[in-house]
Order: sequence, then structure tokens, then C-alpha cells
Amino acid sequence: MNQEQSILTSSDKQSEKIKSDHRVRLNASIDVIRYLLKEGMPFRGHDETVTSTRRGHFLDLLKWYADRKEDVKNVVLEKAPKNNTMTSPDIQKDIVNSCAEETAKAIIEDLNGDFFGILVDESKDVSHKEQMALVLRYVNKDGELIERFLGLVHVKDTTAHAL
Repeated sequence: MNQEQSILTSSDKQSEKIKSDHRVRLNASIDVIRYLLKEGMPFRGHDETVTSTRRGHFLDLLKWYADRKEDVKNVVLEKAPKNNTMTSPDIQKDIVNSCAEETAKAIIEDLNGDFFGILVDESKDVSHKEQMALVLRYVNKDGELIERFLGLVHVKDTTAHAL
């Protein structure tokens, strides 16, 4: 590996201002995504152009957030470097996946090695596609019953097959 082209060498060469701005952009995106996940809201809009009045929840909330925090306003959206806006669907998916991993770690720690159950319910959506809802149910360290919605999965077939 060429040491001059490594990520670590490249990162070391960046100024503290660039690193700080990147950290602010990343934290702002994470804050917005955490809120949207908590509320179960979709991220993307139909028309995400700059002139659109309905750009989607992620961009609208990020703009709202930036309007209230001067340090964020100076480094996000139009003020961000074009190759580092932190608004692409791929970046959003990476952040969501990181949140999912951290949530799973927290649940596993909360289980403390005890038993848990996964509840599965299947139904058809409006387009007649089979889907399964998954819910995790367990008793935490404090003896409280916890139920967490894990997700909705579209499947080809939900019929059980006898062995």
C-alpha cells in the first residue's frame, strides 16, 4: 500500500477547520436521522431540487435545524463542499445502519443473557404483497417488559411447510 495515498495520511493533512466542519455536518445529519427514525417518518421526497417546496423530511428538517444553529448553518446544504454534503441516500442508509447496530448492541446488553421472544405477524399490503412484521419482546435488567418493533419485511411466501 502506498503510504502517501492512504486514508490516514490524507486525513492527517486536512486542516482542523475542515475536520471540524465535517464533524458538524455529520452530527447534524445524525441528529436529523435519529429524529426521523424515532418518529417513523420517511426521509426522501419526490422532488429534492433546491427550488422544491416539498423536498422531503430529511432535507426540510436539516434546513430547519441549520436555521436555528449558526455553526450548522455555515457548513451544511448549500454551504457544504459539493463532494461532502452528507445528504445522499447512501450516506443516510449508512447512518441508519449504524443506528441499527448501536440499537441492537444496546438491546443485547439490556437482555443480560436472558430469554427473549420474537413475535412475527404476516399479512398482505395494499398491493397484495406478503409482508411480515417482527417485534422483539423481553424483560430487561430492571424487570420491565420491553417490546421493540424490529421491522417490516416483504416476503415471497409466508406459508409454513411441513417437514
